[in-house]
Amino acid sequence: MTDPCDLTISEASQGIEDGVFSPVQLMESCLDRINQLETRLKAWVLVLREQAIECAEQATREIELCGKKGPLHGIPIGIKDIYYTKGIRTTACSKIHTDFIPEYDSTAVAKLKKAGAIILGKTVTTEFAAGDPPVTVNPWNAAHTPGGSSSGSAVAVASGMCTGAMGSQTGGSILRPASYNGIVGLKPTFGRVSVYGVIPVAWSLDTIGPLVNSVRDAAIILQATAGYDENDPGSARVGVPNYLHEIGHLDRPPRIGVVKDFFMENADLAVRTHTEEVIHRLSLAGAEVKRVSLPVSFAKSMAIQWVVMNVECAAYHEEQFRTRADDYSEQLRKRIELGFLTPAITYIQAQRFRRVFRRDLDFLTRQWDVLITPSTPTAAPKDLSTTGDPMFQSPWTLAGLPAITIPSGIDDSSNMPLGIQLVASSFAENRLLAVAHWCEAVLDSRLRPPI
Repeated sequence: MTDPCDLTISEASQGIEDGVFSPVQLMESCLDRINQLETRLKAWVLVLREQAIECAEQATREIELCGKKGPLHGIPIGIKDIYYTKGIRTTACSKIHTDFIPEYDSTAVAKLKKAGAIILGKTVTTEFAAGDPPVTVNPWNAAHTPGGSSSGSAVAVASGMCTGAMGSQTGGSILRPASYNGIVGLKPTFGRVSVYGVIPVAWSLDTIGPLVNSVRDAAIILQATAGYDENDPGSARVGVPNYLHEIGHLDRPPRIGVVKDFFMENADLAVRTHTEEVIHRLSLAGAEVKRVSLPVSFAKSMAIQWVVMNVECAAYHEEQFRTRADDYSEQLRKRIELGFLTPAITYIQAQRFRRVFRRDLDFLTRQWDVLITPSTPTAAPKDLSTTGDPMFQSPWTLAGLPAITIPSGIDDSSNMPLGIQLVASSFAENRLLAVAHWCEAVLDSRLRPPI
């Protein structure tokens, strides 16, 4: 029998409902896996062993007495260590926050708890989700980067230490590590999920979302966390569809726009060849596939994203940086200093350009169900001094669009995972998830690291 910790959220939820195992047994399976692997993979800042078991016991009693609240009831979830967790240390993996204990939960954590999920612990991030590469190890090969900044969340899910985890993305920090570790990562539309109580990198870019083992799992977590929050100034007053209902109800094969400009040009040969093969398979399965061209504004998007991220990052850290600069890692310190040196007029011009860029991409994405690209330029680089290049995610993040990566195969030369990235128009996560679910079924490429 498959260890419960190796199941998807959907499978584990069904196992609990069918009485195959209890939330306690599922939690014990995850904790056993952590005991086996954590000293090697270093995915966790903190594991809440006793608290998690107590919550699993409570979930077991609740389910026996009243039935399940929903698919997350009794499910262990990892939380990136930039999310506020009431009464639990939240360090952002930085000396600056070593002893910080929030007095309240972030909105996302509160919603997950309300849905019955159990917080298993806090996962490793690069410093403040923007600093030097972390200590976390890629379970596929220790010589290759696990990606970042949601490194711990990706590795914990890929290795079966938890059934799902939460990450954040300001450039490419959900989708890139998800792809490098062979799992699913979802970045919702900016404003779809509240970032209240999440330590920011850049307020106008930050988005939070799940790292999981299936598209259905991504829909389950999005269903629980999406929605307007008056505490978050960027939160959108947009209705939340029934993602789980719509995910399996495509009324026709999807219309997929293939983006070759920029993406294929910057991908290595193995990724280009693999992506072409994937697109061919989707076409044979019935998808309408056609090449699309990027707007002229796309050329400047990476530079604009860099300006916005640096300035807003510097604004958040200004007060503490003035007195504690030496306590920041080198990479984050340089980013903050660049933000200080950027003229206000440059930032304003960047935001003006961004409006044009968002308009252009909105027009493009509304012509197709989804756009498709490789998830990353290469498989996870054999270089531990980097978390990889976010260039294939940053433009979509700048535009605030929803995107998902799903595993699509293995790079023959490195034996590392590869993925495809799908992008949809604003607040069209229902369509994005439905098409991703269809692609997932066609490709049938759920991956497991050789651990």
